[in-house]
Amino acid sequence: MIVQALFPRHCVACDREGSLLCDDCAADTSLDGPPFAYANPMIRRLLCAWKYDGDEEGIHGLWRMTKMRLAALQATVAAERIEAIVPVPLSTWKERWRGFSQTRDLARTIGNELNLPTVDCVERRHQFTTQANLSEDVRKTSFSKNPFLVKEHAELPRRVLIVDDVETTGATMEAVEKALRDAGVEVVVKWSLAKG
Repeated sequence: MIVQALFPRHCVACDREGSLLCDDCAADTSLDGPPFAYANPMIRRLLCAWKYDGDEEGIHGLWRMTKMRLAALQATVAAERIEAIVPVPLSTWKERWRGFSQTRDLARTIGNELNLPTVDCVERRHQFTTQANLSEDVRKTSFSKNPFLVKEHAELPRRVLIVDDVETTGATMEAVEKALRDAGVEVVVKWSLAKG
């Protein structure tokens, strides 16, 4: 209570006091997505609050907007007979630094909604810089050797949905898809919360 009095929350879209995303802005039907445009300041602020500050109100706000727009994903999951969700993994050091994996949390939330298990079967080799800090050309060349591999002895579903929080060039999900297909996965559908 004292913290809220000293540091009140304000909506990232309309600046109304109370929460990181007010009910009116969460119900805004004019937004396209998911994937939402990462260039949209509201989306970027919610994502950054969640990813970099560990503020769960960020993902709760994003999920409120996502949940009412899941019909297309539900239809794709049914048509492709998806069996499980695979989150794009963070590097070990980044997950330790943040204290959580936003993609795993997102995948589990979607899995609960779609009644699908989350399978942590892919790992990332060491990476000591974030993709967001690299130019598009450097991002593409940084994937010349696939930074992802399927975990040894992982039980792989045949049909999966790859989930990532932000897709920029698409190189990350393509690399995860390649690792999964090389290991025998037959159908891969890719989904991201934001793009750009």
